[in-house]
Amino acid sequence: METVLLSIHSWLRWVVLILAIVAIAKAAAGVTGQKPYTDGDRKVGLFFMISCDIQLLVGLIMYFVTSPLGIAAFSMEGVNPMKEAGIRYFAVEHAVMMIIAIALVHIGYSKAKKGTVDVARHKSALIFFGIALLLMLSRIPFTDRPLFR
Repeated sequence: METVLLSIHSWLRWVVLILAIVAIAKAAAGVTGQKPYTDGDRKVGLFFMISCDIQLLVGLIMYFVTSPLGIAAFSMEGVNPMKEAGIRYFAVEHAVMMIIAIALVHIGYSKAKKGTVDVARHKSALIFFGIALLLMLSRIPFTDRPLFR
């Protein structure tokens, strides 16, 4: 079960990152080109948000149910997860940063959807999605994990 979820989580990160780049590029083009905020812009943001939510769901199942590096790390006898960098990374840093990033995606999508001025809608999406992407990139374990599982 752990391997299947980890593979799904690993592959889904690419969907999230690609949709993030597309959503940010469309928002940047909307801001710089003074373009109207279209239904296509809204849908790209929605798909980005949904992919983040699915990724979060898979991550939470791993964190609370299957992974020894999730909540189970805090009950390991003789191990202080906060003093072990590798364990702390997954048990705390990765999880918290991704939750913050996904919250920013939701805020950005909501502000863009509810806005009334097109450029401001694009700008909200650009700022919030951009910050969320930076936070995600800062805590995706690229260096010690295979790119595809």
